[in-house]
Amino acid sequence: MKGKGASALSKNDTNIKKVIKDLQKRSEKSLKVAKDAVLGMKVESREINEALKHYTRNWNDYVHPGLMSIACEAVGGNPNEAVPMQAVMLMLTAAADIHDDIIDESKTKYGKPTVFGKFGKDIALLVGDALLVKALTFLHELKNRFSEEKLKTFWNMISDRFFELGEAEALEASLKGNVNVSPEECLRILEKKASTFEAHMRIGALIGGGDREDVNLLGNYGRTLGILFGIREDFIDMFEPDELENRMKNECLPLPVLYASMNPHVKKIILGYLSKRRISNEDAENIVDVVYGEKSVKAFRKEIRRIAGEASSNIFKLKSKSLTTQLQSLLKNAIKEL
Repeated sequence: MKGKGASALSKNDTNIKKVIKDLQKRSEKSLKVAKDAVLGMKVESREINEALKHYTRNWNDYVHPGLMSIACEAVGGNPNEAVPMQAVMLMLTAAADIHDDIIDESKTKYGKPTVFGKFGKDIALLVGDALLVKALTFLHELKNRFSEEKLKTFWNMISDRFFELGEAEALEASLKGNVNVSPEECLRILEKKASTFEAHMRIGALIGGGDREDVNLLGNYGRTLGILFGIREDFIDMFEPDELENRMKNECLPLPVLYASMNPHVKKIILGYLSKRRISNEDAENIVDVVYGEKSVKAFRKEIRRIAGEASSNIFKLKSKSLTTQLQSLLKNAIKEL
């Protein structure tokens, strides 16, 4: 399962293009801060330096920091105050992303080589560790910007949510190559992976001075959005032969495939395609046709829409209606064409 974010957004809708543009604007400063911090590290190893440069060239996570900025402003705060924590979370998320690629043996992502794919396991592991250390150092240096109590709250939130992410990775690793996994097991992994979205929005709301109700409201929204992004990625992966091959070997199968496989007859048909040495575009199309025809998948898609609708109704309680509209647009986009 890939790190969920910008790739889960459909960019064809005019309204979502505006939202994406706003998220990118809200992330510009923190991305620059994070990139400068990473490239400023003094590392003697030429390979590690090259790997860090490679990662930063392709580093364009605007969804996570953008959501933190929105959460901060939604409760009446100044989004510029969130920039340092956006940078911390960018580095932490990047470290987790690189380590995830090692576990999943993902050599490419979105058409570009990953650090693992270009430099190998050892360098990728060291680069991920370097980002992790830099993030925690950066967090420690924020003691003059935030109160001791608030920094402690941030630390506890980061610790809890990223530990949950680690649990998800461990669970996923234990299920590699297992075609008998239940959809509930993989959905639980997606729920845990969405913990980082929740952390970003909770921290943003806390920086903005939000009360407990608003912090919980935005945190729960973040968790739901992360889950929906993950589900959307799973639907998208069904259309990609390379992704299907990798997921068959190194990850859980996409959720809709697992739901369809609850029917033994359908499972046999799907495994016939997935067991091939090379999965063709035609094979992927046949799998999609079979999956979308299953009642269990239709019920799952209906449940996805219910979850998104409930989150959309809850977020409407926020005072800022313009930001509420943006957050609702993200929910609608996450389930579009599923």
